Amino acid sequence: MRLVRFEGDESQPLARVPSPQVELAHFRNVTSRVVQDALNAWSDLWGELENDIACGAAVAPADDKGFTPSCGWPAFLDKMWILRQNLDFLVRFSRQCEEIGYWNEGKGVFT
Repeated sequence: MRLVRFEGDESQPLARVPSPQVELAHFRNVTSRVVQDALNAWSDLWGELENDIACGAAVAPADDKGFTPSCGWPAFLDKMWILRQNLDFLVRFSRQCEEIGYWNEGKGVFT
């Protein structure tokens, strides 16, 4: 596919569709960045909860004072929102690539 502009008798290319390799590289770069942002948000949230975790997984019994994040509730909830948005984007982006035929599951390449 090529977009062209017609001026008089001559046509001039405006843009070309990127090759499958370029599209794959773009897909990898976008997903890599979004995944890294999601992991950073998760790491921040885990750091807030770490003091209330026993053996790396089980939540310790609650005490009388309750949980208050050191960064404050607005920042904590903002990080939760960022994590949710990044994960939601990854799901939508991956599904969109499948729906429009970029990803060929049998070959593992863009088609």
